[in-house]
Amino acid sequence: MSAKIEILKKVEDLIFLEADLLDRKQWQNWLDLYTSDCVIWVPSWDSEEWLVKDPELSVNMMYLVGKPALEARVHRITSVDAYASLPLSRTMHSVTNIRLVEETSTILKIAAKWTVLCLDPRRGKIWRGGWYDYSLEKCQKGLQIQAKKITLMEDVIDGTIDIYQL
Repeated sequence: MSAKIEILKKVEDLIFLEADLLDRKQWQNWLDLYTSDCVIWVPSWDSEEWLVKDPELSVNMMYLVGKPALEARVHRITSVDAYASLPLSRTMHSVTNIRLVEETSTILKIAAKWTVLCLDPRRGKIWRGGWYDYSLEKCQKGLQIQAKKITLMEDVIDGTIDIYQL
């Protein structure tokens, strides 16, 4: 097996695992996929054609910096105090078109397309889709997610969204 095919297999395994862990709500295992300095960014649409460019200076749909921010999000999702999210939607992630965009000695830049079916007890079926841009860090344990930009095709959200629904 060539080196490129081997690394793509590892990338696919990680991305498919992340989707499965979100669907199964295995939060701690999902958190373990991320580096301590991770970033998850869901930019908003600045216009019909352009996303905001700087998460620090723009209004975002979601911007989580560092693993403590992800852990706080998981705590809110799993807490009985998060009544806006209860009961949690059932989800089914589908990830396709995974491509290796760039590789350095420590980082892999990955692009992929995604759709998620959410079965929400209050709103019914909701389909969402877009694309993912990952930065994966090569480390002792293999690959970990250092950054994930989630581009959501919708520019107006009817209802609520959370990290497991994207």
